[in-house]
Amino acid sequence: MKVNKTLWRWSRLLHIYAAVALLLLLLFFAFTGITLNHPSWFVGEAQEQEIKLQLNAYHANQGVHFSPDQIGQIEQALGLRFSQLSIEDDGDVLFFDAQMPGGFASGELEMESGFITASRSDFGVWAWMNDLHKGRHTGFAWKLLLDVSSVLILLFSISGLILLLPNRRYLKPALYLGCLTAVLCAIALFSR
Repeated sequence: MKVNKTLWRWSRLLHIYAAVALLLLLLFFAFTGITLNHPSWFVGEAQEQEIKLQLNAYHANQGVHFSPDQIGQIEQALGLRFSQLSIEDDGDVLFFDAQMPGGFASGELEMESGFITASRSDFGVWAWMNDLHKGRHTGFAWKLLLDVSSVLILLFSISGLILLLPNRRYLKPALYLGCLTAVLCAIALFSR
C-alpha cells in the first residue's frame, strides 16, 4: 500500500519521539500491570500509625473554620494536604477521612476540646504504585500525566501502523498477528 512520503516522514518522527517520551511510562505501566494481576505476589503488611493531636488555639464554637496554623498542624500530623480531607459534622464530633495512593487516613475531632484522634494506614510501595497505575486517589497533575501519556500511546500506535503500511514484507504477518491478538482477547474476555 502506498503512503504519502510526507505523512510517512512525519509518522516516523512522531513514532520515534513518542517512543522516547513514553519509555519510562510504558515500563511503569507494564510492571504495575503484573502487580495488579498478581497482588498475592506483592503483598505487604499495612503500616498503621495512631495520631493524637491537640489543636493550638482551638475554640469550642469555631466548628469547621480552622486557622492556617491549625490546618498546618493537621496536615503535618496526617502527612497529607487538608484539601484531601472529606469532613462530616455531626454536631459534637467532626469525622474526617482521606484516600491517597496506597493508603488512607481517618479520624475525628472532638468539637468541645479540639482534640483529634486519627489513624493513617499505608499499604506499602506496591499498593501505592497500583493506585498510581489506576489513577486512583491521585491529584490533577497525575491525572493530566495519564491523559497525556494516553494521547502519546495513541499517536505512537497510529504512526507505527502508518509506517507499516508501505512495507509489504511485514504488513501481512502484522495483520495476521493483529487478528490473532484480537481473537485471543475475545476468547480471554468471554471465557470464565
